[in-house]
Amino acid sequence: MIHIFLPENEAEASMAQFFRLKGYTVIVESSDSLQLPAVDRRMKLTLDCLKREGVFVHMYDYVWIMRYVNERYRKKGDLFFSSVKSYRDYIVAYLHNDGVAGISTLSQYYSSGSGDFPDWTFSDTDDTTERLRRINIAQRFASVFVKGV
Repeated sequence: MIHIFLPENEAEASMAQFFRLKGYTVIVESSDSLQLPAVDRRMKLTLDCLKREGVFVHMYDYVWIMRYVNERYRKKGDLFFSSVKSYRDYIVAYLHNDGVAGISTLSQYYSSGSGDFPDWTFSDTDDTTERLRRINIAQRFASVFVKGV
């Protein structure tokens, strides 16, 4: 299902209405107006896509997405995911994704990162290739999540 933002002119409105009637799209006011189940479904599809593509090399690689989401969607100082446990529960129990590291491992790697995306640095490695790999996981996530699978 594709989400189309409110059309700006009559031609766009006509096309959007056609696709909506065919069941291909949903028209939304803004990206903030997506219903939670739609966001959850998109998150699930995005994680599944990254998994199929082999983006996740380590079971702890899911934590880079948590770091990105918390940084990108922070509102008034509040994190999107309040803890590693809440994030892992969301990924494993709610979205039914397996192959995710345990809470202590995710916490360890989450704590190793600092800086603002995409200029992240990590205290657990000096390897530039590993640093870029972690950043690329977040970039790929953002690309697939926004564009859809």
